[in-house]
Formats: sequence, structure tokens, C-alpha cells
Amino acid sequence: MGITKLALKRPVTTVLVVICLIVFGLSSILSSKLELFPEMNYPILTISTIYQGASPEDVNDLIGKPIEDEVATLSGIKNIQSTSKENVSIIMLQYEYGTNMDKAYSDLKKKMDNIKLPDDVKTPTIMELDISAMPVMSLAVNDTTQENLYNYVKADIVPELEKISSIASIDTNGGREGYIKIRLNPEKLNQYHLNMNAIVQSIKSADFTYPAGTTGVGNRKLAVSTAVEVNSAEQLKKIPVVAGNGKTIYLEDIAEIGDTVKDQDAIGRYNGKDTVTLSVNKQQKSSAVEVSKQVKKTIETLKAEHKNLDIVVIDDTSNQIQASLNSVLETMILAVIISMIIIFLFFGDIKASLIVGSSIPVSILVALILMSVMGFSMNLITMSAIVLGVGMMVDDSIVVLESCFRIHKDDDYEYSAVEGTKLVLQSILGGTITKCVVFIPLVFLAGMTGQIFKPLGYTIVFCMMASLISAMTIVPLCYFKYRPVEKHNSPLGGIVKALQNGYRNLIGKLLDRKAMVLIVAVLLLVGSFMLAGKLKFELMPETDQGTISITTKVKPGLKIEEVDKVLKQIETIVSDEKDLKSYTLTYGGNAVSMDSSSNATLTAYLKSERELSTKEIMNKWKKVMGQLPDCNVTLTSTSSMQSSGSKNDFEVILKGAKLDRLKDTADQMVTELTTRPELIKVHSDLENAAPVVKIKVDPIKAAAEGIAPVTVGGMFNSMLSGVEATTFDKDGQEISVKVEYPEDAYDTLDKVEGIMVPNATGGSVAITDIASIGYEDSASTITRKNKQYQVTVTGSFTDKVKTEKDKQMVTKEIDDQVVKKYLSDTITRGQNSEAESMSDEFGGLFLAIATAIFLVFVVLAAQFESPIFSLMVMATIPFSFIGAFGLMLITNVSISMTSLLGFLVLIGTVLNSGILYVDCANQYNETMDTRSAVIEAGFTRLRPILMTALIAILSLIPLARGGENGEMMQGLALVNIGGLASSTLLSLLVLPVLYSILRRKKKDKKVPE
Repeated sequence: MGITKLALKRPVTTVLVVICLIVFGLSSILSSKLELFPEMNYPILTISTIYQGASPEDVNDLIGKPIEDEVATLSGIKNIQSTSKENVSIIMLQYEYGTNMDKAYSDLKKKMDNIKLPDDVKTPTIMELDISAMPVMSLAVNDTTQENLYNYVKADIVPELEKISSIASIDTNGGREGYIKIRLNPEKLNQYHLNMNAIVQSIKSADFTYPAGTTGVGNRKLAVSTAVEVNSAEQLKKIPVVAGNGKTIYLEDIAEIGDTVKDQDAIGRYNGKDTVTLSVNKQQKSSAVEVSKQVKKTIETLKAEHKNLDIVVIDDTSNQIQASLNSVLETMILAVIISMIIIFLFFGDIKASLIVGSSIPVSILVALILMSVMGFSMNLITMSAIVLGVGMMVDDSIVVLESCFRIHKDDDYEYSAVEGTKLVLQSILGGTITKCVVFIPLVFLAGMTGQIFKPLGYTIVFCMMASLISAMTIVPLCYFKYRPVEKHNSPLGGIVKALQNGYRNLIGKLLDRKAMVLIVAVLLLVGSFMLAGKLKFELMPETDQGTISITTKVKPGLKIEEVDKVLKQIETIVSDEKDLKSYTLTYGGNAVSMDSSSNATLTAYLKSERELSTKEIMNKWKKVMGQLPDCNVTLTSTSSMQSSGSKNDFEVILKGAKLDRLKDTADQMVTELTTRPELIKVHSDLENAAPVVKIKVDPIKAAAEGIAPVTVGGMFNSMLSGVEATTFDKDGQEISVKVEYPEDAYDTLDKVEGIMVPNATGGSVAITDIASIGYEDSASTITRKNKQYQVTVTGSFTDKVKTEKDKQMVTKEIDDQVVKKYLSDTITRGQNSEAESMSDEFGGLFLAIATAIFLVFVVLAAQFESPIFSLMVMATIPFSFIGAFGLMLITNVSISMTSLLGFLVLIGTVLNSGILYVDCANQYNETMDTRSAVIEAGFTRLRPILMTALIAILSLIPLARGGENGEMMQGLALVNIGGLASSTLLSLLVLPVLYSILRRKKKDKKVPE
């Protein structure tokens, strides 16, 4: 109580402290980084390896497996996933949360140095997954005056944007890269007894810089180097080449040399027009909002310098961040206003409302200062925590103010302020501590849940501690200085009085029917858990951000012209949508990607003001696109946390050690599932295979000719794909120089079979003499997880399957009748990444909830010096589940990470009414019998219990409505609204009964003494 007396004796000091807190709080707001979500770090390392010209099988056998075997011995690894596709291997290592990733990177680098890979494999690239480096802006660039838009963008636009220090990297998609092509003449090569390798070496010899040493000039020492520079097509033509007969000729004598563009292997469009798109990735410590401002400023500068340049901002996450934070800020202000209105309705005095209302912003500013000290950004999670905190902040202030009013007499406001605070000190202290301890488990929670919601726990704790101090200082001081008067004719005064009298009579009747009260309470609790069984589960709630991602999988090996025809059908469906704002389309171009190279991605951005929700539009498109031939279309509504929505209606993952056996099983399952009337578009990711030409070198025959098999592979790669001989700078652009054979030189299998291979004697031998050439089916992508092959079988439901319940029933039926009979000791069932994450994250949250309940028990037992009273107060927790589950079912909210977190928050908030009631009953029980104490405690505490519950519930309603990105926290708000409502009502009815039973038993035990 010393702090309350000190505040009353030193009012100027107290006010100055408050002013300092306001100044520092406002300063922390201005200096805080604005983000959508807290900073997250995933313990994932990826190994990307390019093996040009290799089939998925070769990539898997020669790169994937050796790397998997080598890195599997590293400590801390949870999962190893390998994806092998044409030309590239991608291996993802998922570590346990808490692993030192710097050490993990170093250990992995050492392991990779020991792995022996084929000579023509490029050095593997190791990268750490950085979620904060995800694109924060997408730009579409066009300039009709440029011959080669791609090269222009790479040379003139990207470097200007990369000058912004807060940008980590910029990814370029679309367009066709220009290069200088040296098109060899096969007849001339034969005439001069030359081959491609000799030409490449001649070019390299004509373009070099070589250090020669040092020399002296006066008193200076200078470096000396020799160099020959080639920087144009004309200079390339005059490069001397020594022919097989010793004669020197020029490169132009045996080849055509000129500027060209690479063959189209990618498609990039914005709103149906060919374009180059840029994805801007920010630095980890940078703010997306600041990056956006700087990028837009640079764009304006570039447009001023390049008159025909057109740069359109397709997507900007800073808009989403600001809209989301503004929405939460409005919710916070509304919550404060609601709190003050309720206080006025109960007390009838505007001063009382202002006293409690003034404690809220001070508490918030203190929380913001502490958030800044902890390095937390202002984001959707921390701001939502403050909104949650508003309802809790006023609890202590209301209880103190109500206590001051209740004991006020003889116009002695100082006595009322001190003694009123003292009377409820134990209650508010216990209530605050119980609210805080429930968040302790979050501090130790690993995984994504801990990273996202740890700041929420800290922020609420900061708010609670600040509100406790505010209730013990600012509220008594303001009460003493401004002298509010409780008006008995307040707007709700008569209603409250009637409720108190009615409640007093009701308690008396309930005490005579204890068994019935407890039976009804238990039945309601059992019913609530039955309701919980009807709720659906998902990792994160869907958010309606107006963005739909459409992934189109076409048959591998299909010519790009045919792919384009398929994609234009998708574009037509999307562009006909009246609620569409814009869209981008990308296909191919990025070899180092976890997605198959035969996948195209269309991202549709919807208007903010639209008639249909994102999910409704997605489902409408899904019905139409599901009927398109020659492709398999998957739609997802994307959010900043994840892709949500049903990617595939039906999905089964199979695992096995043998790829052939796994493929046969998957093919049989697909055949059977195709006959099911509930399913259409049934596929496995191994069935969509493209035929490849396989050249199998006979090592014995090759050795007889003095030819190494690897030499054959390198030669064919050069002849069919060309070789980069050098690069040079042209107008600030790095231009590649490639040596190639004519396009029609080896465009048929007959021509490939006619290739002659040089042997050790200086002659040559036909490739068919040392190798067999034929067609083989090849999977477009081979996936392995933890050293086992993995195949996914997917399908879409027909119109017969409409509701979520229908889907669950059909899925179970198919699982029982079809899937299970294909499982064996060698073929087992796997989980997708979302199911694994859900299992891990939910397990962690359930453990956190259990730990929080235990900690609450410890705190309450210490507060009341009795485990019996502790359990009595904790009876309010199961009562809260009744309303929480009921409201979730009514509003169709799923059980997700945020709703489970809502239950954790609920544990702390629902105890307040129980603590107030039991503490008051104990005080009355010292001077009266248990029955009278129970009744009087209910009469006395009804008003503060109703006030705090109403404020907590009503202040959460704006958050429960959703709003911009509000769907994510909607579940948390609804759980607390429903839980507080049912807990408050039932605790007022059941706690008196429990208290009378347990208190009497406790006294009975003391009688023998």
C-alpha cells in the first residue's frame, strides 16, 4: 500500500512520471518498425545443385542420394526432403527449433566439401530460408522502345532499385535474355578438321586478362597484366582459329555471329500482356513500409529519366500492413470508448469514466515502451494483444474505483482512496498475476507458434503490469483529486440494484438445490465437448486478402506453344471476373524452385470492394477450371502466413523405399479411384511422365575405343545445348557469348544417332557402336523424404460432394475401401507438411495450456493459502469452454493456432470473477456464517464482476468482426467472448454452491481440533 500513499502524498511527482511515460511512449511509437507479423526464423537450409542436361532420375541418383546420405549424419536435423527434376536438385533440411543455424550452416558446408559429385555439376549452393526476405513488392515493367526488354531491365532498372540499402535482392521474371550466338557450320568444321571444343578454346584465348607481375616507375610500384579484350560481335568475327591442318582462319569463316535472344522457355504476362516482372525482397531488419516508400520514389525518378518507361506496382504489402494496423487501431480506440461508456452507465458519473479511461492510454504507452525495449515491431499480433489487453486493463481500475465508492463516507476522499485500494489489493494482485502466468509457457514454446505469439504474451503481460500499477496509483490519485460521486440514479443503477436483489434471492434457492446445480453444470460441460467434436481443424485461419494463386500443371515435355494455349484458357476465365483488379502469370524460367518446371502460376488480385468473398470467387473458378483438358489446376487463397483453402479435395501420400514399386502402387490406386463417382481428375505426381531419350553408354565398348563415358555425356551436352565461351560488357549489360550448332543439326533422333564420337586413335566412332539409344518414360519430379520415395495421389470431388460433412464422409469411405488395401510393410502412408506442422504446433499449444492451468493453480493456492479455494476458482475454466465451443460452432470458426491461443488467454481472463467472489466470501466468512457470506459476497461482487465481464466482452466484438486481415485473430476474440459470457454466468450460479460445500467440509475437518 506504500505506493498508493506515496502517489497521494506526491501528486506532482506522480503526474510528472505519467507525463514522462506519455512522451517516451509516443517516441517509441514513432521509432517502431511497422510489420504485418512478428519476425520469424525457420530453421531450414536448402542445397541447390544444377546438373545441366540431366534427367530427374540422373539428378536423383548422382546428386540427390549422395548428398542425402552424407548430410543425414548431421545433428539437429528433423526432416530431409529431396526434389529431383530435370537439370536441378533441391534438398531441404529442416532442423529442430532452437538449433544454432550458424553452426548448422558451417557443419553442412564442411559435409558438402567432402561429397564427390560428377565433374560437370555446378558447385552446390547452400541457403538459409529467410521468411522476412520474401517479396514485399511486385512490379511490372514495360518499355516499347527497347529491343530487348529483359536485358534493359537487368542493366538499367534493377541496379537503380538495388541501390536502396534496405533491399536484399530483386528477382526478375519474364522476357527473353539476349546473348551473342556463334552458330557453327558443321560442314566447315569438317572441312577444317575442327570441333566445338577447339572453337571455345580459341574464343577464351582471345579474351583474357593475365597478371604478369610488377614494375617500377619512379618511386612507385605498379602491377602489370596482359590482356586481350573482346566486347562486340564484330571483334568476335575476327578471332583467329588454328585449323587442323595448321592454317589460321577467322571465326567468321566457320560460323555465323550475331545478336539474338534465348529460345522461349518461360512466359510472363501482366493483365494478358507480355512483360518483365520484378519481385522486391527486403533486408531482414528493414521495414516493408519504408522499402515501399523508397521504391516508389525511385520509380518516379526512373520514369522521369526514361520517358517511355512504364512501371506498375502490382502488389505492395505495405498497403496491407497499414490497412491492417489502422483497422486494429480503430478497434483499440473503439474498445476504450466502449469501456468508458459502460463505466458511465454503471456509475453515472463522467469523472469516474474519465478516471478509468485515463488509466488505459497510460498503460498502453507503458506497454509500447517495453515493447520497444524488447525489440518488438508494431504488427497485427502485438496490436491485437493491446486490444485484448484493453478489456483486461480496466479490471483492476474498476475494482479499485468501485471499492472506493463502496466504503466512501464523511466526505473523506483520501481515506476512501487508500482504504478502498487496500481492501481489494489482494484480489487485483492475484488476478493480475494469474493473467500473467498463463503466458509463461509461450516464452518456452518452440516452433512457429512460439515465434508468432510470444510477442503477444509479452505485450499482454506488459499491459497487465502497467494497469496494476496504474490502478494502485493513478486511479486513487484521480479519485482523491477529482472526487467523483457515485450516482444512485445512474442509467443502469436501477437495473443493477434489481439484479443484485434478484441474485441474492436466487443464490438462496440454489443453495437448497446444490446437487441439481452441479449436475446441470456437468451436463453442459459434457455437451460443450461434444460440440467441439463437430469443429474443423486447420493450422491457421483463412484470411480474405483478395489474392488467389492458381497453379496449373501441364504435361512435362509439352512445347511452350501448347502450354501457352492452355494458360490462355485460364487467363480468359480470370479476366472475365468483374471483381478482378489485375493478375500476373509466370511459367518456367526458374530452374531452382521446389515446384515442378511444368507448373505455371497465375496470381489474381481482386478489388477491395467486391460482391463476392475470395473463397466464393475461388470456388466459382475451381468448378470451371476443373473441366479444362490437358492440365491439372489447383487454386489457393493466399495470405501472408500461408496458402489457405483446399489445395486438393482429396489427397493421399504414399512412401516407399523402391521407386518402381511405389509408382506401380500409385498407378493402381489412381486406376481404381478414377472409377469412383465422387472423384474426378485423379492423378499421381509420378504418372505425369514425359518420354526422354536415354543414351546408355556401354563402358566396355567405350573403353575399347579409348573413350570415357563421362566424355560422351559432356560432348552431347555441348552439341545439343551449346557452350558459353565468354561474356563481355556492352552498354553496362553483361552479354553471354554462346557457341551452338544449328537448330536443325540434331532436331531428330535419327540425327542424334548419326553423331560421331572422337576416339583415342584420332579417328571417330558412331555413337550407336558404343551406346544404345531409346525412349524411356521419366517422372517430371522425384520426391524423397527422409531417404524414402514419396508420391502424392490427388483428386477433385464432383458436385455430389457439397458440404464439409460430405467431404469428411467420402474421404473416410475411400480411405477404408481403397487406400488401406494398398498399404503394406513396404508401402506406408505419409503426411503433408501442413498436417505435420499442425500436429507439432497443436501439441505445443495443448502442453502450454496444461502448463498454464498448473501455474494458475500454484498462484491461486499461494494467494488463498488453500488448494481447495484454488480449485474452486479454477472451476470457472471448464465453464468457459461451454460458451467458447458454442460460439465457435455458431460462427463456423475452426480450431486453429489462434483459437487455441484464445483458450490460453481465456484461462487468465475468466479467473477474475472467481477471484473477486472467493476473496470477498472469505472476508465475509470471518464475521458471519458460510451461507450468509456466500449470499452477501454475491450481492457485493455482482456489479464489478458484470462490469469487467461486459467491458472485456464488448471491447472484443470489433476484433471478432474481422476486418482487414482480422480473420487471423477472429478465432481468439470469439473464444474469449463466448468463454467469458458462459463462465461469468455459470460461475455466478455454481461458485456459491461449490463454496458452501467445500467451505463446510474444510470447517468440518477443523472441528476435532
